[in-house]
Amino acid sequence: MSQNSKKCLYCEVENDINNENCSHCGMALPTKHPHDKKTKISFFVKAFWGIVIFCVIMVFYLPR
Repeated sequence: MSQNSKKCLYCEVENDINNENCSHCGMALPTKHPHDKKTKISFFVKAFWGIVIFCVIMVFYLPR
């Protein structure tokens, strides 16, 4: 996927980045693609820190 196009999530046709709707099927194009690398990294960072905080709380909360 190039920087000048967006892929339709419904029919997977490449569209111009300035289009709001798909030129093939007419569905609304996403502003952020769910399979984008930045989206995956953002989810990983949030999940990682959530697990770290949970583990730290459990270290002090659980009886010894």
